[in-house]
Amino acid sequence: MPDSPLVAFQEEFLSGKPAQKDYVHFSEVNCHDLDLWIGRICRSVSLEFLHEILFTILNELLVNGCKANAKRVFFREKSLNLQEPSDYKKGISLFKFQFGHHRTELFRQLENTEYLVNVIAKNHPQYLEFKVSNNAKILEEERNRINQRILASEKYKNINDAYKESVDSEESSGLGIVLIHILLRNSGVKEKFFELKTEEHLTTVTVRIPKLLLPIDSQTKIRNILTQEVESLPPLSAHIQHLIREVKKKDSDWHPLAEEVKREPAVTAEILKIANSPLFGAHQKVILMEEALKRIGLKNLESILLTLGARKILNGKYDKQIAIWSHSFKVSLYVRFLGEQIHTYAKFAEVASVSGLLHDIGRMVLLSLDLSLVDQIRVLKSEDNTQLSEWVEEYTLGITHSEIGYMIGKKWNFPEEILDVIRFHHKPWLCRTSNEVYCRLVYLSDIMASTHRGKGNYYTIEPEVLSTFGIYDEKSFQELLAHLKRKYESKKEEYERILS
Repeated sequence: MPDSPLVAFQEEFLSGKPAQKDYVHFSEVNCHDLDLWIGRICRSVSLEFLHEILFTILNELLVNGCKANAKRVFFREKSLNLQEPSDYKKGISLFKFQFGHHRTELFRQLENTEYLVNVIAKNHPQYLEFKVSNNAKILEEERNRINQRILASEKYKNINDAYKESVDSEESSGLGIVLIHILLRNSGVKEKFFELKTEEHLTTVTVRIPKLLLPIDSQTKIRNILTQEVESLPPLSAHIQHLIREVKKKDSDWHPLAEEVKREPAVTAEILKIANSPLFGAHQKVILMEEALKRIGLKNLESILLTLGARKILNGKYDKQIAIWSHSFKVSLYVRFLGEQIHTYAKFAEVASVSGLLHDIGRMVLLSLDLSLVDQIRVLKSEDNTQLSEWVEEYTLGITHSEIGYMIGKKWNFPEEILDVIRFHHKPWLCRTSNEVYCRLVYLSDIMASTHRGKGNYYTIEPEVLSTFGIYDEKSFQELLAHLKRKYESKKEEYERILS
């Protein structure tokens, strides 16, 4: 299939070609454009965790650059000399008022000048580099304010503390610079990660974000531990494996298959429960196994049996699985609802929905790893924020839950559509098989099912994926999300019975 503009963007960026954004002025009007651009960059290098942090950093630096340029235009219009202390004292309070209350007028003035702000992103083997420039020399007071923010970062133990305090602080505009220093503190990165350089007509802030926070040998050791953990998982039960072989037979007959299922009471109960759940649009309850199997269908039955087998093993081994299974069932339902709402996806929704049940199984193994000795992780997270730490841990360890889940799926001989969904549910555009459509459905459903936890929004989703669902603006996205939430809430009690 031909490369999409997204894939072309990623290939160019990964090859080292710089990506650039230019602004005459920067404000909340430009935030969405910047947000989407940062999202593409983060997805290109598999550092999605950095999206929000990078947005905060670059947004502040661009606003500050624009503000610095506007200050120079304002002082020039007032015939005041920025370098003269008495003029600066006289003009700065007037400028602050103007920037706070009549910013649009200042921006119009900027449009008729030579001033610009821009950001250039470049991929390097060991780090991401961002250069934010404005074509004006920095003032000593501006440099001092930046240095004060760098010093302020020392009082925070982790990113969450900085975010929390910024909500109640009038000085929250310094959060971006603070975040840079918390993120990279004690990371062992040799390159200078924050540089401020100024020339006669140019000021540039360079930020370098390392791709690895742990040395390669430490990451290799952790990867080996996780690989051994996957290899130590027992095979699926003999009964589940036998049923899967029966399902795969071309001449499978419902009655003998139902008799085989009923040999294991626990499996019988689970299949009846699933057949009568919202996953299969149940309106009338079935009590006979043969009818339950027909409702599920042979293709889906293999995936359901794999899910039951995986749940039994993983639930017995790990103690953090309830929230993961709950989210997976929610994603599965959202996939089905999307198929009902968007007709072009209707014929793909059933397979994608069942595949979605297993999309996050790698999280269980990842969360089982004892991370207490990894100092870098303790610096980045707080004890009460598992949602943030989950991304930080993957970033630090250099391995994702998708990779781990894929290893588990290969071990247990999952079919290709489930393997692809596990592997590409965060990057469906990288799937090069016909299963890409399933990955796309799970990708969007996963984000939509996570919005209540602050883990995604319209601007963190790849626009090219949204367009395949007929979504071209935030209003359409929010309306669809509200519809899915209502449907989910109406079925919540029924689906929760599956987890009991």
